[in-house]
Amino acid sequence: MSESDVLISKSLAIDEAPTSIADLLSIKERSQRAFSHRRGLLLEPYPRKRAPVFSSNDIISLCNLSRDQFKYLSRKGELPNGHQPENKRAKEYSLADAIAWVRGTTKRATRPEGVRGRIIAVANFKGGVAKTSTAVALGQALSLSGRRVLVIDCDPQGSATQLCGYAPDAEIEDKDTILPLIYRDHPTLHYAVKETYWQNLDLVPASTMLFDAEFEIPKQIAEALEKRVHFKWWDILRAGLEPVAAEFDAVIIDTPPSLSYITLNSLVAADAILMPCPPEGLDFASSTQFWDLAAETLSGVPGFEESKQYDFVNILLTKARNTELSRKVRQWLADAYGERLLPFVVPESSVQTTVAAGLCTIYDTTKSDWGSGSYARIREPLDQLTEFVNSHLERAWKREVAHVAV
Repeated sequence: MSESDVLISKSLAIDEAPTSIADLLSIKERSQRAFSHRRGLLLEPYPRKRAPVFSSNDIISLCNLSRDQFKYLSRKGELPNGHQPENKRAKEYSLADAIAWVRGTTKRATRPEGVRGRIIAVANFKGGVAKTSTAVALGQALSLSGRRVLVIDCDPQGSATQLCGYAPDAEIEDKDTILPLIYRDHPTLHYAVKETYWQNLDLVPASTMLFDAEFEIPKQIAEALEKRVHFKWWDILRAGLEPVAAEFDAVIIDTPPSLSYITLNSLVAADAILMPCPPEGLDFASSTQFWDLAAETLSGVPGFEESKQYDFVNILLTKARNTELSRKVRQWLADAYGERLLPFVVPESSVQTTVAAGLCTIYDTTKSDWGSGSYARIREPLDQLTEFVNSHLERAWKREVAHVAV
């Protein structure tokens, strides 16, 4: 009997017996033990996850310099000069060095004093669309461009928390998440902000306990109705987040893959919405349902329809395959969303799959880790997305300054 026949036989034997809740708990414990072991092999828990190191070629590319310009600036001594590892000929630059080079060689507008950072919700009802990896990669890329960024993990699965170097179940308690804000134990989210291994990228983490929010918020709604008290259940996250946003250039919310109370709070709090969407039939259908339900629900929020204006609402094509069907669905998406469909596309790639398996994003690696072509196919559209977001940040800050002046 082959190994596969043995496995099938064992599976059939298990299926003959009824499965109890105790069995489910046993499955949970076994799977968590297995994942904890694998995680230790793939990615040591925070704070042992390390940011990448950069070569001089990486710095030249990041800063859009010629080699002569790089040599001149290095000799001036005003920017970090890297360090020389033992047994290596080339210098290496830390993430802090790279950020210093970017800030020292670009003339990017900075956030004016007294103006808060903008809040971007990365949202889609459907899982498996690269929502979390896009959210964290965007945060890393914005920090590489000189911004200070906060990622808020609102998904009970805690995938963004994993990508930021924390193990949700092992290192994160409910008091570390947005739950105390929902319970009204804290007026703002300051209590939950954690530093990560990535400079200038902070995190409000998540854990499975976030599922409690979907019971707690309806409970508070019922209590408010009973007491005849006006309760803005949709405004919990915004009220607690905006004071924190004053300390960051950008806040990126990774939302749950559902139209939950947390997702609706995220959409209300957001200044912009980004939807990652693969060009596949089911993903296209799901995206249309998202806008239908979100618009219907948000239009029922008192005063929201008249007063809310988003900086941008756009769809980003992710995990795009080079097939006839995928190209056809891309055209469907273009017909459906017009100019809201961003012109750059993140392709499906073995590089992306490999870095995701290591609980990383493409920004956790450098060009030297991969063939330049494979790396560029993933990195370039995400860099373009970062420039798109940066341009909107600067426009929003300019509008805010003009509004205050009036």
